[in-house]
Amino acid sequence: MFYLGIDVGKHSHSLCLLQEDGQRSIWQIDNSKEGFNSLATRLKDIDHSMFLVGMEATGHYFLNLYQFFLEKGFDSEQLALLNPLQVKAFRNTNLRGAKSDNIDAERIATLLRFGDFQRCNVSINKMMDLRQLTRLRYGLVSSSSDLKRRIIAVLDRIFPEFGKIFENKLGKTALALIEEYPFPENLASLSLNKLKAIVKSLSKRGISDKKIEALHYSASNSIGIGFGKYGFRVELDVLLVHFSVLQQQINVVEKKIKSIMEDIDTQLLTIPGLGLITGATILSEIGNIDNFSSAVKLIAFAGLDPKLKESGSYQGRTPISKRGSKYLRSAIWYSAMVACRVEPSFKQKYQERKDNGKSHRYCITAAANKLTKVIYHVLKNNCSFQTDLL
Repeated sequence: MFYLGIDVGKHSHSLCLLQEDGQRSIWQIDNSKEGFNSLATRLKDIDHSMFLVGMEATGHYFLNLYQFFLEKGFDSEQLALLNPLQVKAFRNTNLRGAKSDNIDAERIATLLRFGDFQRCNVSINKMMDLRQLTRLRYGLVSSSSDLKRRIIAVLDRIFPEFGKIFENKLGKTALALIEEYPFPENLASLSLNKLKAIVKSLSKRGISDKKIEALHYSASNSIGIGFGKYGFRVELDVLLVHFSVLQQQINVVEKKIKSIMEDIDTQLLTIPGLGLITGATILSEIGNIDNFSSAVKLIAFAGLDPKLKESGSYQGRTPISKRGSKYLRSAIWYSAMVACRVEPSFKQKYQERKDNGKSHRYCITAAANKLTKVIYHVLKNNCSFQTDLL
């Protein structure tokens, strides 16, 4: 057997070819077509079936190499994407503490030879598209949340009473009012009847006269600061435009995700609590369910496994490890929160834990752990959700 350890870099890669008898050779290639061709030339006289290739699954630079090996006829089972935490721990077994790209490549090759390593998943084709889009959406939603906080921070200074009237400060009606009438005196200058007509034209569900009257009164008696208005107006306008663009981009990405999901045959969405977006995220992050031999390993991959802290008589808290895909963990956790509202068994277990004095976060995390087991069963057996799974 030949074990090829690769320390992946942005501009170049360090490689170590380790043979069964301990012989090794170390060299570097550029992260370019020429570099990849030189690697192909170097390996052409060795039977591909005798290879095991390993590299860390950090960043995104490994993807080009991964594709290169697949195109050269290597089987995906021969390409081991290694858990960075395990590689780091193995690297630290070097008593001298030496660290270089060449040494890292050699340690990866040695780890492959020992065989005690954990693989990470790589999604290809539609799964790759789905993973890219769901992660893109995750980033856009995160940016949108930051913008919301900044917009609300401005409103709290210029019109602090606004948030008491509208629970959803950035709902469609609230946003329209903010854009047209950013300061309380702008709203106060309108007659009550005029304000009612404007608000009712903006709201499809309808807003009560009592709430509109409260808005008019608050605008007329606001304690919002009166200086720096020009700066606040410019800041608010910029933030609102940016927020609007982000919402449009999120809608576009969600439509693309929906389009891909329509072509994927999966029973995952039959599970209570899973929506289209969370289901797509879970599906793309897991990839091939056969990469997980048990539900416990899937739980660990999601970072939902307990992190034990014990030493002698000391026993600390046992939070979840959070060592896995944050996208998968987040999607499962929020799906579990929905399941605790809509699925009777989850709801009952949640309430039992609450009655025993457990926190909301503890209850949802426990439900997320259970939900992961259900997800594993449904994907592994390609079956729809049944309540007897619980």
